[in-house]
Amino acid sequence: MQVYWCSAFLLPSFIAKECDRILRKFLWGGKGRGKVKWFEVCKPMAEDGLRIKDMKTWNRALLLKQVWEILMNQSFWARWCHVYLIKKSNFWVMPANGLHSWSWRQILLLRPVAKEHLIYKYGRGDKFSLWFDPWMHGESIHALYGHRVIHDTRLGRLALVKDMIREGRWNLPLNSLDLVEIQHRVQDIPITLTPDSISWVSIDNSFSTKLAWQGIRARSAEVHWHNLVWYPARIPKHAFCLWLALRRAHRTRDKLLAIRVIHSASCVFNCGEVESLEHLFFHCPFTHNVWMAVLAMCNVLRPISQWMDEVQWMLDHARGHKFPALVRKLAFAASIYHIWLERNRRCFKNQFMPAQEIIEKIKHDMAWKGCGWAGSHRGVSGIIAYL
Repeated sequence: MQVYWCSAFLLPSFIAKECDRILRKFLWGGKGRGKVKWFEVCKPMAEDGLRIKDMKTWNRALLLKQVWEILMNQSFWARWCHVYLIKKSNFWVMPANGLHSWSWRQILLLRPVAKEHLIYKYGRGDKFSLWFDPWMHGESIHALYGHRVIHDTRLGRLALVKDMIREGRWNLPLNSLDLVEIQHRVQDIPITLTPDSISWVSIDNSFSTKLAWQGIRARSAEVHWHNLVWYPARIPKHAFCLWLALRRAHRTRDKLLAIRVIHSASCVFNCGEVESLEHLFFHCPFTHNVWMAVLAMCNVLRPISQWMDEVQWMLDHARGHKFPALVRKLAFAASIYHIWLERNRRCFKNQFMPAQEIIEKIKHDMAWKGCGWAGSHRGVSGIIAYL
């Protein structure tokens, strides 16, 4: 439903904002502030986001398909547009104001965005407008030199590119400085007998919504730890909790104290220190013992380091999709999740679970995740035997 309406119309801003608000409320729950800014959430997973589509950008990416359809002129709707809307004009120079419908005006306003990603490949020159199509190194002659050159050549507004070719060579009347410059600029464009073609982003690429989305969305640098969180065998709620931890988005007690929500930032595991992300994972004696036991289950015996050092160790020793690496990734995410769960249980419910029970829950989650792995040594019995 969402894709259909986004493909048909440019949604009003308040509709897009309301859709984003519904998604944001579903993700974070209630009316409270989200732990991560929404534009960050809308980034791809490799760029530190959750791959949720930003509604306004997604709407524009889907609408670009209509621009592509008009340029290809193959669908019934595109032919109707050429007959009743474009008529004897050219799509690239039609005014976006006037008595046109709101939907048509929004399509026309997307022309600059589409132009950045289109590649006009000249062939026989029997399809491209000489003046208005951006066939000359991504620009149209009219956009660069204005209407005067049309008058100077006396070829008319409906001229095609083939009309400036004589005996297999570019041949423009050189009766103005602009025409001399155009003649010089087209010399490196080869003249062939192949059909004219339009591509998206790269030569011989057809339009796809994926390519359009990738082309117009804002880009960010990839984070080095995304494969530690978003691997195929992940447990979604564990991965989400780990994602928040790696973004330092969990509202630990030191943050709550800073904004005066609470009066004390002491660790809920009664170690007497201030609760921070680094303390909770895994400097606190309670969580330190849990993580040590989980590492021992994974046949890893080593001293526990600071939080970012632990993350780096996991990145170095849990690469790829082999069985030991997957077990370590599952163990790391499950430990973060259950420690945070126990922390919240003690904060909000005044309930306490012994460390051994938490370790058993981590082991249980890992074992049940193994149900979906092919092969007996990759299933529940395989993980339990490994642990």
